[in-house]
Formats: sequence, C-alpha cells, structure tokens
Amino acid sequence: MGMEGTAFASDFDGTLCTSNWETREQFFRDEDLEAVRRYQEAGGLFGICTGRPLSSVIESLEGLLELDFYIVTTGAQVLDHDLNVLWERTIPRGVAQSIFDRHASPSSVVLAVTEREFVSVRDEMGMGLRVVPSIDDVRGKLLGVSVECRGDQDAARAVCADINERFACDVEAFQNLGSVDVVPSGCSKGEGVRIVQRALGIETMAGAGDSYNDLPLLSAADVSYTFASSPAVVRDAANVVVNTLEEAMLHFMR
Repeated sequence: MGMEGTAFASDFDGTLCTSNWETREQFFRDEDLEAVRRYQEAGGLFGICTGRPLSSVIESLEGLLELDFYIVTTGAQVLDHDLNVLWERTIPRGVAQSIFDRHASPSSVVLAVTEREFVSVRDEMGMGLRVVPSIDDVRGKLLGVSVECRGDQDAARAVCADINERFACDVEAFQNLGSVDVVPSGCSKGEGVRIVQRALGIETMAGAGDSYNDLPLLSAADVSYTFASSPAVVRDAANVVVNTLEEAMLHFMR
C-alpha cells in the first residue's frame, strides 16, 4: 500500500529516543528506525515533533534518519525538509526573565531554548550545558523556556498552572512529566502539526507521543498513538495504545 498524502509526526524523547540527561546518552531501537524508513519508502512523510531545539534533533539523528519536516521547541519553530521556516515565534525576553525570577530555585532550574541549544541560567543542574548569568545573556532567538523541576511531577504541574495564569497573553506552558515547556502564545505541538499539514498538503496525519505535552499533538492528528507506559490521561487521548513506535508505524501503514 502506498502512503502518499500521509505524514507521521513523532515525539522525540520517550517515543523515538530514550535519553539519559545525566550521561547525555541516547538510545534508538533499530526496529523503530527501520519501520520509519519503510514508511518513507512507501511514500509517507516522517517528522519529529519535540520540545528540543532544531540543532539537537539534527545532531541526534545524523546518519540515522532523514526527516521530511521538523516541529521543534514545542511548536515555536516549524521547518520543512530543506529547513525552510514555515512558522517561528519568539518569547519576549522580559517575560522570560520574569519566569526565571519567579521559578528559579534550588528545586527548579530555568533553561532558555534557542534555535541552537538549551542554555542553563545560573545552575547547570549537572547537564553539561552552557551557563549564562541571566536571560539577557542568551544569544540568538529566544524561542522558549524550560523549567526543570528535577523530576517532581507535582511541582511541574504547579509551575505550569502558575505560568499559564500569570503570563497567558505572552506564553503558554505545557507540562512534560517533571518539567515544563514554555513557548510563545499560539504555539503548541498541535499547532505545529496543523501548519505542516497545510503547508505540505497532507491528507492524513498520524501522531505519536508519550507525555502530557503531547496532548495537543494527539488531538490534532487524524490518527494518534501513545504507549502502555504513558500516563492515563495520555492513553485516554490516543486512538491506539502500542508498546513501541515500530508497532505504531506498522499499524498506520495497514
């Protein structure tokens, strides 16, 4: 069966890739990668829909996969196969600084997200990231902010609610288990999927993700997938629950 006119948007961490922030190691299942390649050979378009910045995705997948589109920084930046920008928004630096002032603490670390990298503000949290003293010292386009709550889901939920209440006119926050992705208002993984679908003339869009911040992606996709290990609310939002990305790809191709 040909897959022309279809596209598959996959979350990165926890879906296509298993990552260890402390060691910076990344793991990919060969079966998942091969399933993606077979889907592309059948005429389908495959892209990543992630909170990571563009350069991180490109570097991680170099020599492994060639993507047809990129939805990065939780939808703040959307690009086609040739890295032409289809959509891009930035966060006002004053708002980003206010988020830092309010939420940076010994139990939570604020990271700035540019098109090139995550930048740690004051405390590098053992991630090996570049450290700057304030948001004003971040170079390049400020596409997003990440608040890392050291794996504490309750703390992340509270931070997410606070940001959405206080800065709703400028940004939107999405919980990702023990962290929070903050992007310009109007951006989300779901809006990124809709932009790709319109720009590339996609008839049927599939999406796969494993966490709370993937809910807009699952909602926007015509066919949505998550995993048996995902939180209950995410499983309830998906059309199909699978064990691996390979399983989702094969199901969609059928």
